[in-house]
Amino acid sequence: MLMEGKNRTLQIARPTGAPSKLHTIHGLLRGRIFDGQFEARGKIYRFSFVPTTASLAEHRLVLSGRLTVSSQHGLRFVDGVLARLVATQGGVGASPVRRQLLTGTAQTAQTSTSEQKMEQEKGPETELQPGLHAFESPKLDELGRPTVESTGPLGFVGVLYFLLSPLDGQALGVPLDMSQVQLGGRLAPTDDLGRDLQILFSDLVAALYSDRPDERVANEYLEELNRFFRS
Repeated sequence: MLMEGKNRTLQIARPTGAPSKLHTIHGLLRGRIFDGQFEARGKIYRFSFVPTTASLAEHRLVLSGRLTVSSQHGLRFVDGVLARLVATQGGVGASPVRRQLLTGTAQTAQTSTSEQKMEQEKGPETELQPGLHAFESPKLDELGRPTVESTGPLGFVGVLYFLLSPLDGQALGVPLDMSQVQLGGRLAPTDDLGRDLQILFSDLVAALYSDRPDERVANEYLEELNRFFRS
């Protein structure tokens, strides 16, 4: 019992040291705003990042804008926050309709006749066992990768990962070290502006990070992106 009490005293007297680090925040693209929330010391903080300009630095996309943090104590913000794109994640599922229209696959990708459905459900003429069907091998691209509905010309970006410039957690009212925060911006838009931006981000990423980067084309998409941010 004496030893247990001694250990408890030592734990209480232990210095707190530097504040814990905030590593990642996740936001959903709504219109042109990344909006989300995170938790710190049992309290919920909402945040938004509103890009105002887009540029290229060392062949990488960099967004600049306002970061706002709100809590039960009020709202605080900082302008000129830089968000440097460090990684992306491809979207999963059916490609956005607007991209399907560009590639001429919207009708075939989404609809099929009743006869086609019956043909799809029917097994091969020679079956070893009822209900056991043989499937065709997947189609491959020039690099030997399987071609699915979310690759090639129908591929699109689902998440953008940005590294934010160092932030002052105390100034934003957050009791955490925010000197190296990563923003995971998920693209699952439900509005026209968000859909346009998802396609634009996807085209820009393809131009910058494909096997054959084309910075001239990337700059064209960049101008279009800035036009959306100014609107």
